[in-house]
Amino acid sequence: MLIQDKASWDGDLKQRLRLLKTLGVDCVAMDIPDGLRPGNAIDLSTPESARLFFQRAKSTVASHGLELRTVLATSGFDEIKRGLPGRDGKIQWLLNAIIGMGAAGIPILAYNFKLLNSKLLRSAPVRGRGGAEYISFDYEEYLKKPAPPIDPPLSEQQMWDNLAYFLRAVVPVAQDADVRLALHPDDPPVPYGTPALAGAAHIASNFDQYRQIFDVVPSHSNGMLFCQGCVTEMKGVNVYEAIREMGSIGKIVMVHFRNVRGEFPRFQETFVDEGDVDMFRAMQAYRDVGFNGPFSLDHSPTFPEADVANTAFVVGYLRGLIQAVYR
Repeated sequence: MLIQDKASWDGDLKQRLRLLKTLGVDCVAMDIPDGLRPGNAIDLSTPESARLFFQRAKSTVASHGLELRTVLATSGFDEIKRGLPGRDGKIQWLLNAIIGMGAAGIPILAYNFKLLNSKLLRSAPVRGRGGAEYISFDYEEYLKKPAPPIDPPLSEQQMWDNLAYFLRAVVPVAQDADVRLALHPDDPPVPYGTPALAGAAHIASNFDQYRQIFDVVPSHSNGMLFCQGCVTEMKGVNVYEAIREMGSIGKIVMVHFRNVRGEFPRFQETFVDEGDVDMFRAMQAYRDVGFNGPFSLDHSPTFPEADVANTAFVVGYLRGLIQAVYR
């Protein structure tokens, strides 16, 4: 069982990798842009350039005793999500990345199909334990100051059509490359009948929708990033049953292991040890369905004075649970 955290190409990458190794992290998730970086620092313009890039990146991560296991395509790529001119070029960029990842032995591409950063779809934070700030959502409070809507808005059918177009182009290539796609839920997950937030319909907000997504292109490569926080926020969902359902059909590619208090229309993102989820029971459910993929750190409260403290706290908490449950 693997503990995973993010590292960025920007900033002091080597310092970040040393820190993660020291804390006990096993593997790393790293982002890719939706186009060339200045100086062609990240060049995915051909399958060959992508292969060379990912092999170098994997070697850099491995030199610090870590594994590059996940690539994140979780920001940008709006041409794909909105069905705009240029989407075929962006899909080709991702296809090159997938082929390069497969050649380098990097097994997971995580993505989402939402148009706004989750930070824009939040209400004011609240104070929690020790004065830490908890990321929060209160639908009534959000409506008083909503995020600017996208223009033009996208209907549910348009979003489904755009996602299906993407999956039909990408999943067969991912399957051939032995790469699994992991779709993150909408954040926040918006129930049926609730008006779309910021003008974009929500099509990854419940498990009926996920079953439909899996059926668009049936494949082991068409999977889910099981964000335990977002699943817990889904109205009326039992998170332990959801783990067992998705895990039993092999659709959990990776996990965002975090805790929350409440569900839509009102929730807070708490410390890992104090939300509504019994994390020991959740870990048992992952074990029981045979999940062996990475447990990844995700949103957490902000410590007042020490940025690294929460990372260390969560890694230690996760390591203890893994040792208790899986061994």
